[in-house]
Amino acid sequence: MDEIFQLWGYKAVPGFYMFVDEGRYLTEELIGWLTKKIDTIHDMMYLRWFSLFGWMLCLPVWYAIIKKETDNVPQYKYLPFFTCLYLITNPSFLVAVQWSSCLQFFISDTACVLAGALVINSLRSKDKVDNFLWASFFSLLLGVPAMFLYQGSWACFLIPFLLYFVNPLNSNKDKVLIRGAIVHFAVYAAYFVVYKASFLYFFNGIPEDPRNKVYIDPFGKMAFFLARPLERSFRFTLLTEETSPFSKVWYALSVLSMGLLTLKRFGKEKRVQAVKHLAILFFGFGIVSYLPGLLIKENFNSNRTMFALNLVVFIYCLEMALFYIKNKLFLQIGGAAVMVFFIFCGRFNFYQGFARPLTEETTALKDYFKEHYNSNIKTVHWIRPDGDAFVKKFHINRSMDEYGMPSSLFVWVPDPMSKQLVYEITGNRQLASSLQIKQWPNENEYKKSGEKADSSVLVVDTKEIIANLKP
Repeated sequence: MDEIFQLWGYKAVPGFYMFVDEGRYLTEELIGWLTKKIDTIHDMMYLRWFSLFGWMLCLPVWYAIIKKETDNVPQYKYLPFFTCLYLITNPSFLVAVQWSSCLQFFISDTACVLAGALVINSLRSKDKVDNFLWASFFSLLLGVPAMFLYQGSWACFLIPFLLYFVNPLNSNKDKVLIRGAIVHFAVYAAYFVVYKASFLYFFNGIPEDPRNKVYIDPFGKMAFFLARPLERSFRFTLLTEETSPFSKVWYALSVLSMGLLTLKRFGKEKRVQAVKHLAILFFGFGIVSYLPGLLIKENFNSNRTMFALNLVVFIYCLEMALFYIKNKLFLQIGGAAVMVFFIFCGRFNFYQGFARPLTEETTALKDYFKEHYNSNIKTVHWIRPDGDAFVKKFHINRSMDEYGMPSSLFVWVPDPMSKQLVYEITGNRQLASSLQIKQWPNENEYKKSGEKADSSVLVVDTKEIIANLKP
């Protein structure tokens, strides 16, 4: 739904912007530049390829960083591979390569994990002070621009520190974490200053997006974090229904199991240390990995905001499993089963949950406009579908606003979609721009409006169009 807004806006709307008001100026420049080089809905595919090939180039960097942090522990032999496998099959990654409005993630996420690795390595060197200062400086150079691509990406800085923290052979963990936290929050502060200054001196004609304003509500945000983002991070690659009872039970059992296994691992004599360990994981890694979403008023979590949190939860669970599973054969069989499960879920989510229904919906809309549009049409009456239209038709689950949701559902879609489709039929962007678009959330509201459809009106009932698809 953002892609059609993006395609029509950058090509046909003077002064159009999508990301500047959200503090993502570099994303605005990158996506705007790329989008202006294409012309049709089909061409959006090339922007997705840009993201896919970008991730293919960056994945070895992630693997190398993870391997360096775990190479000294024999039982962590499989951890880098399975972490990278999870990285490319979890819903957050899939969104980054199948939704061109998120094509910048491979740059911002990789820059941030690289910044974390630089700081960690500086703390291992002999000349720690000088190297730490240089690493902090380079982290600033990587982190601030990365947040002007996507603010949530900076949480990827934590991943090398999490690996260092769970590694039982590492020492001086408190000092390393404290210094890492200093850099982490210093970069956040630097970004905030630059972000505010940019609106004051460079974008004074563009208002900040209200949903990005700082909002302090510790108890409300904690309740939201526990009930939504953290719960979904334990679903791993499985996309269940939004209100799935199974997922809620699985979440409760998973959290309880991780807590009990941690206490058992440390033993009775080190109960205090175990509690401290869990507190650092929850507050230092869990909450901080979702910090941007907890500092704004809007309680809206999506798969794309959970990339770092998903990795934090997965790495901790995987490390715990590798610690307790000593039998090599059992470990190999379990690893093979997990690999097959992740690949199956990733493939299903990518194709069945996202690409296939949206492709069929868009193709059906294209065919409908080709069949019914003519030069006498001046107005489009667009009736939006139900939110669960894909669920009923394709028997898939909804996950936030990214999986199992029709594009035609959203209020910002009818105008650019109608105009883009007419442009692709006629080749006349000025004619398409002159169309008047009216929309209603359902057929009942349309009937209540009293609007009449004559030969100059094209009625687009997307609920009926989706119902007629052949899954």
